[in-house]
Amino acid sequence: MSAVRFDFAGERVLVTGAAGLIGRALVHRFADAGAGVLAVDVDREGLKVFDAMPRVTAMPGDLAREDVADAVFDRLRRDGGLDVLVNNAAMTELRTPFIDIDAEAWDAIIAANLRSAYLLSVRAARYWRDNGRGGAIINMSSPGGSRAHDDQSAYDVTKAGMEALSRAIAVELGGLGIRANCVAPASVVGEVRPATDIPAGRTTAPDEVADATLFLASPAAAQFNGHVLRVDGGLHARLRTDPSQEQQRDG
Repeated sequence: MSAVRFDFAGERVLVTGAAGLIGRALVHRFADAGAGVLAVDVDREGLKVFDAMPRVTAMPGDLAREDVADAVFDRLRRDGGLDVLVNNAAMTELRTPFIDIDAEAWDAIIAANLRSAYLLSVRAARYWRDNGRGGAIINMSSPGGSRAHDDQSAYDVTKAGMEALSRAIAVELGGLGIRANCVAPASVVGEVRPATDIPAGRTTAPDEVADATLFLASPAAAQFNGHVLRVDGGLHARLRTDPSQEQQRDG
């Protein structure tokens, strides 16, 4: 699968959740396009994959903490500033029926997925405002931002929040040249494989999510603001995701 070509030479990009599947693709794509990348993740060991990469600096930390968000922006200022923020960090592994989820687990998911995006986005917006310049924020959403998964209520709430956050930033700060958009991927796996529940007939590659992100961060997307770009092979367009039900008809 050939890569789309973008030029981010001389730009600084912050990628959160960098040690995960999509995060690694994002870091590689931005670095390959010439950007200097600050890769942040709570997974210190996972960040070691970037040790030998040129133009990539790794920084471990829990981005739901204000002191960590402050430290990230102190680092960015020392290293030349920020042009693009990619809020990709998320807790995805918890699957619990809504009726069983406790407040501690709920709060942990909200903090990891949504609070972290707020803390970094508001700092990015203030940095750009204070420096009289614009910037781009790309928030990672999901089909769960508008449709519910089974047993992932807290996760879905955070993804709906990411989309609402993007709209709020677009409306309030668009006049300052600050753009905020979402990428909403589905069925992302390391090795693309057939998928009968997706109209395209296959899963999504991490690099395809990264290419959509680079597009939204680029001048080619200058008029995209408050938008949700779905990278899901048509999943969101389908009425039912169970192919066995396709022959049924609503009364």
